[in-house]
Amino acid sequence: MIVVEHAIRAIVATIPTIQINASLSATPKFHWGDELELNRYIKLKKDGAYPLVWLLPDSDKYEGENGEKAIRKCAFIIATREIRKELFNDQRYIKTFDVVLNPLTEYLIKGLTVSSISDRIGNGFTTTKFPNYSAESEKNGTIDTWDAIRLEIEVRFFGKITCLKQIIY
Repeated sequence: MIVVEHAIRAIVATIPTIQINASLSATPKFHWGDELELNRYIKLKKDGAYPLVWLLPDSDKYEGENGEKAIRKCAFIIATREIRKELFNDQRYIKTFDVVLNPLTEYLIKGLTVSSISDRIGNGFTTTKFPNYSAESEKNGTIDTWDAIRLEIEVRFFGKITCLKQIIY
């Protein structure tokens, strides 16, 4: 049986380092779970939690006699910490979306689509941008201040993680 979270972790590990600003770059971090797990993760990892690719919980549909394929409608939150609350959305777009979030989202989509252990079902996906996504908003429960993108994409997973070939980004 395929463990979707392990397959996604392996794919995210192939994503290149993201240049956050002129003096800072970081490799994307992957984790998954509910709101409680997310807040625990942020508390423990602090600044080391970002840039973050977070998979929200959902069901896996298995195909084949031994579950050789798994299909999931993946919902990801791709986030970076942005504590400057004075920034307007147009400034946030230039400083975090253009530099960190959009490239990371594109890398994730490409990795899920072309890896040797997964492919995208159909050609579509959905994104929603969340500038200044913070704990002060009543709509979410994060304990940090983010700029984030929600990515929804349907993916088929197959093969073993050990079969993951190099992905050219």
